[in-house]
Amino acid sequence: MKFSDLNGRAKKEEAPEPRVREKKTAYFRASAEPAAGPPNPLDAPLPDIPGKLPPVPEAAPAAAPEAPPAGIPEKRSISRKDRQRKDEAAVRASARPFPELDAQAREIYSRNIALAKELIGQIDRGYVEKYGSIMRQAELNSQALSSNPVLLSYTRYATADDYLYAHSANVAVISQAMGLALGLERSAVNFLGFCALAHDLGMIDHSKLAKQENRLTDAEYSEIMLHPEAGAARIDRFLDMDGRLKEQAKKIILQVHERIDAGGYPGRLTNEEISFSAQIIGIADVYEAMSHPRSWRPAGHPHNVMKHLIDKEGHGFNSRVVKALIEVFSIYPPGSLVALSTGEIAGVVQVNPGSLTRPVVSVLLDPDFSPALPRLADLLEHPLTGIERIVEEEELLARNPKFAARQELERWWVDW
Repeated sequence: MKFSDLNGRAKKEEAPEPRVREKKTAYFRASAEPAAGPPNPLDAPLPDIPGKLPPVPEAAPAAAPEAPPAGIPEKRSISRKDRQRKDEAAVRASARPFPELDAQAREIYSRNIALAKELIGQIDRGYVEKYGSIMRQAELNSQALSSNPVLLSYTRYATADDYLYAHSANVAVISQAMGLALGLERSAVNFLGFCALAHDLGMIDHSKLAKQENRLTDAEYSEIMLHPEAGAARIDRFLDMDGRLKEQAKKIILQVHERIDAGGYPGRLTNEEISFSAQIIGIADVYEAMSHPRSWRPAGHPHNVMKHLIDKEGHGFNSRVVKALIEVFSIYPPGSLVALSTGEIAGVVQVNPGSLTRPVVSVLLDPDFSPALPRLADLLEHPLTGIERIVEEEELLARNPKFAARQELERWWVDW
């Protein structure tokens, strides 16, 4: 698949008809009331994540197989019942006010960041009992991703004190979203979230190299390439984790940086030699890393990162995981700054499932790059308005440096 193929297909699509909903509610108005529907399990207050849990019984973790478990065919399709459930969840989400969705997503994302900080901060102090709490958070992530599309938009954030906190949390959320898009069993999706959160624990050993402002030398990069083994070894420090699951997690973490064309590390594996779960986490890891700043380079535009990964299909990543990433993020992921056909400048805040080019956007600037009255617009409900092009950071900096500086500050996660 080439990005130009997707782009061409998107351009040929006729403008969609506005969606008609029963008792239609403008979900982006703070005053709107949620439409009636089945109760959402996430509407209840979220449970606290304790710092220490009693050991998980040996039989309990067995329900979380490696994704996909042995015996599942290479190509799985989502059942009609699952698809219907997913569609109903999307309708319920779209009927809820955006502020409500955003507040819920922020709370869940905040817990992911806190859990990543706890894990990274405690894993080298000895043995930990974190598997149970991470799996409970993974279940909350799965519930939210099934009913609240705004959670994915929070993966645009970075953490200033240590990039690894947000990176780990973001890769976990993105990987779980991909697992759900692929139709994996919930237990497999949650285990995928655990492995994704823990996938870069080995980078703790290389924090100085990760924070330096110059590009890595060949010798330094060779040192960094040792981190998968170090991360896998740390899985043995989880006291509340079944031994069989530890072996599965270690295998996945060892293979996250492998590529199907043998261009990865540490084992130069190819194709079927690489765990499917590792391929999911691998592409989520690359997308997150390229679309976020590092000490030696700025962040890439999310749209350009997607283009790069789509064009690498069949080289670094197989078609299934590339298509899953497209389903999750479309070609204008949350955080993309775009120019609309009206001339206005907007930021993508939410992907519309099934639409490559018509997300929900927040209008930020007028056509002359002066501040606009902020408002949300669902491009599926505005068929005459579309995305004309992306707006690069350099253009924004040249046209409105004050706004560009504010956008840069808003990139960093602050948990008040």
